[in-house]
Amino acid sequence: MPDMIKETLDASQMPLEVAPERKVTGNIAVKAPQPIETPDKYFPMLHGKATDAIAGMSSKNGEKNPISGALTITNKEVKLLISQFNQLTGALGINTHKLLSVGVAQFTAGNNVGGRDTDHLTYNVTIPLKEYALQCGYDVEEHPKDTPEEQEKEAKRASNALKDAQKKVKKDLDILRNSSISWSEKVKGKAGDFLDIAIIGSKGIRKGYIYMVFDPAFAQYLIKLPLTQYPKALLKVDARNGNAYNMGLKMTEHFNMDNNQIKGTAQLLKVSTLLENLDLPSIETVRKTRKSWEERIKEPFENALDVLTQCGLLSDWRYSHSKGLEMTDEEATSFSTYEEWENTLVHFTLADAPDHTLRLEARAEEKKARQAKKTKKKGGK
Repeated sequence: MPDMIKETLDASQMPLEVAPERKVTGNIAVKAPQPIETPDKYFPMLHGKATDAIAGMSSKNGEKNPISGALTITNKEVKLLISQFNQLTGALGINTHKLLSVGVAQFTAGNNVGGRDTDHLTYNVTIPLKEYALQCGYDVEEHPKDTPEEQEKEAKRASNALKDAQKKVKKDLDILRNSSISWSEKVKGKAGDFLDIAIIGSKGIRKGYIYMVFDPAFAQYLIKLPLTQYPKALLKVDARNGNAYNMGLKMTEHFNMDNNQIKGTAQLLKVSTLLENLDLPSIETVRKTRKSWEERIKEPFENALDVLTQCGLLSDWRYSHSKGLEMTDEEATSFSTYEEWENTLVHFTLADAPDHTLRLEARAEEKKARQAKKTKKKGGK
């Protein structure tokens, strides 16, 4: 195992580039919640309003401060400030969110989720660079060739591909290191205002590993959040397909919510709900320009669904009536108005979806036991 980055309580005082030679750990001896049966194609990951909102942020939609060089982006009432953005070579986008998500997944795995003791957390995470690059679709493996000359050329190509991936990861690390966020959110039933919270306090890439140290305040926020399952298939979505990426996030988070599983609506989402997470023109804008709503909105929407199928997140999708009744091919291709289409349901099937059955059964048994105990207590009075 590689050595880790040293973390102190004041992560903001650490240098931008650190030598990852020491580590900090913490022990929490409390019972963890019932686990979800999750295939290896998903990362269990803590998530909340702030982490979700960052997925829909892009540098191109930000407001630059000409004096300070900072960039401010707002999405879903979450404001992100990137200081000294004018001096950075990278840009905020879905690749930044991918790296953050894998980092949060590693943080989730390294800490006792659901525990009450939040005074002893492991803030630092380690991500193998080559494995991460492969999951993101970079061809960094050396493939067998017929001759020594071809093999030498192939080795150089693979090495250069890994170096290219490392450069892109470094740009995303720089963005995260210079970012702070502000938002309001109810966490564990308590409303709170979070102002100018740094995401990571330090970072680095060394000896084939990516290192990140989460800021203590951000880590304290993370550990109180509910779990979702982040699909590894989304890592392969090209940075230019932001709509597909955000649609995939919405679908997986919706699927992993207990109430949706219990009600049987985990694989159903209204078109209008999905549109809220996409960067597409509004119907009002389209009508003002006298353009076709099918061409400007519906086709990009369906292209995003096709991208999610190609990357392996979805095994199937189709338009449905209420209660999941599948539309015929004729119905699905002959919407008469935009309003009819946006109120239609999308029935989607996640490939190798997490199985919540055992956990939900355990939850139901616990609820039944609590009710029985409460009834018995009342009867004894």
